[in-house]
Amino acid sequence: MYLFKKKDGTLTPAPDSFDQQNPGWEELQDVDEVLFVSKILVPQIKLVPKPAHSPKTAKKTSEKPGPVKKTR
Repeated sequence: MYLFKKKDGTLTPAPDSFDQQNPGWEELQDVDEVLFVSKILVPQIKLVPKPAHSPKTAKKTSEKPGPVKKTR
């Protein structure tokens, strides 16, 4: 994959008609650099298990029960 770095600093993908062996110099007049990208990195999500509750926190939550609502 080729990218064109233009003189104004923007990056644009090279058109499909771009040939590295015989580039069209008229299409490269406003191009500062031609960059070759060999790898494309894809962001990934790392899944982590929830931490186990310690016995101390389990006792604290059981000692303080929430308010009880009466139903009729």
